[in-house]
Amino acid sequence: MSPQPFDGTALRKLDRPFPLVEEWQWEYEYYDHALHSGLLHEIYQHGSVLLGSDQSGDYWTLVVTGPQRGKVWWLRDGCATPYSSSGELGVGFLDWVRDWHLGQGWWRSE
Repeated sequence: MSPQPFDGTALRKLDRPFPLVEEWQWEYEYYDHALHSGLLHEIYQHGSVLLGSDQSGDYWTLVVTGPQRGKVWWLRDGCATPYSSSGELGVGFLDWVRDWHLGQGWWRSE
């Protein structure tokens, strides 16, 4: 499980790099608190700015430090993944905003 509680108010450490470069689904792995806890806190606190939330436990962040700088990531309980648009993973902030404005993307109503 993700750091408890993570409600978007955690102190952000923008000078430290965002730790991931590809999707990680820890809900499907054997969870070892000693092994995973530090990385989970880094995912939720290092190198990204919180953009907003679709629902409790789901957060959109803009990575500002590290190899994923300029990309939007979706953080939720059990998974962290770069936003994709038209099948392209890890698109930038402007693509994410465009998709939101046009009502397309992961949050569109069916």
